[in-house]
Amino acid sequence: MAGLVIALSLLLGGCVPFIGGREQGRQLAAAAQDLVAIVEVWEDEIDWLGLRDPAGVQTEETKVLDDYVLSALMRTEVAVGLVDTTGKRWRGEELVGLKQGGSAALALGGRLEADAPWMYVRMFLVERASGKLVASRTARILARDVRQELASRQLGTSAINGPIEVELHLIAKREEGGVAQVVELTEGAQLQQGDQMQLRFKLSRDAEVHAFLCRSDGALETLFDEQFVYSDIVQYAPGENDWITFNELDQVYTLYFLAGPQLLAENAGPFYEQFATLVRDGQINRFAGLEQLDTALIEFLQRPEPLEVLRGDEDIFLGQPETIVYDDGNTLSSQAEILTGTPLLVRALSFSVP
Repeated sequence: MAGLVIALSLLLGGCVPFIGGREQGRQLAAAAQDLVAIVEVWEDEIDWLGLRDPAGVQTEETKVLDDYVLSALMRTEVAVGLVDTTGKRWRGEELVGLKQGGSAALALGGRLEADAPWMYVRMFLVERASGKLVASRTARILARDVRQELASRQLGTSAINGPIEVELHLIAKREEGGVAQVVELTEGAQLQQGDQMQLRFKLSRDAEVHAFLCRSDGALETLFDEQFVYSDIVQYAPGENDWITFNELDQVYTLYFLAGPQLLAENAGPFYEQFATLVRDGQINRFAGLEQLDTALIEFLQRPEPLEVLRGDEDIFLGQPETIVYDDGNTLSSQAEILTGTPLLVRALSFSVP
C-alpha cells in the first residue's frame, strides 16, 4: 500500500512525532486524544491524511496539530496508514483528500478553522470508495496554545522557551473605619503606614514563579517562593486571604515578579548579597540607582538571550475590571496587568511609604 502501516507493538521502540512542553502541549495533547476516539470502535485499517485549513491547504498551524493527532493515533490499537500528502491540496467539497493516496477502506482527515480566540479541529472518518461520512468529531482549542507551540518550534527550542503570558493583579488596600478600600499601586506611588498588598496571578503555560520585595534599607521579603506553577490556575501571594503589611516608614519598596523557566534558583543568595552591597555602598538610595538593581537581577538570571525588565505603567495592557470577594466580607475591584515575556517575564514596580 502507499501508506506505511504502523502497529502499536512497533511504536514502542520507534520515534514519536515532536510534542511540546507541559504547558500548551498538555492542552493540545488532550484535544488530540479526544479527537482520535473517533477511530477506537473500528477494527479496520485507516489511512491518516492529515489536517488542512478551510481552503484545503496545509499550514504551519495544521502541521503542529498533525503531530499531536498522529501521536494520539499511535496510542490506539488501530492500524494506521501514514499517507504522504505534503504539498498536496484538498479541492472541492471533499471532507478529506480521498485522492491523496493510500489504500485502506477508511480515510481519516480533518479541517482546522479559526474563530478567535478559539480554533476548531473537525475530524472526519470517510469511506474511501463511496465518500460516505462514517463518523465525525470536533474539538476546540485555544488559538494562543497553537501560536505558542508554533513560535517555540520556529525558535528551534522546546515550548519551555516560548513566550509566556501572565495575568497579574497588583492589589493594595487601606483599612478606613473597618472598610477596605483599594489604593492605586503604580510606579512611584506613595502608600501609607499600615497599607497592605497582595498578588494574584495566572499563567498561560506551566513555569517557575518567584516574587519578592527589596526594601531601600537592604531588607528583603519573599512574597512567593520560587516554585513550579501550573497554567490557568489562579495563584496568590502571600495567600488567598493573606497580605503583606507595610509598617516601616521612610522606605522605598521594589517588587519583582519573575515567571519562566530556570529563574534564580541557586543564584538567589548571591543576588540578595549583591542587592545588600549596592545599598551599603550607596549605589541605591531610595528611587535612585534602581536601574543597577534591575541590571544585577538580569545578570544573575543568566539567560543567553537579552531580557527586558518591565517597569512603569506605560504600554501595560489591563484586563477587564474584576470584583474580588474575601473571606472577611470585603470586596475589592482590580484589573489584571496582561504581561508577556520570552522566555522569561520580569516585572518590576517601585513605590514608597514615606
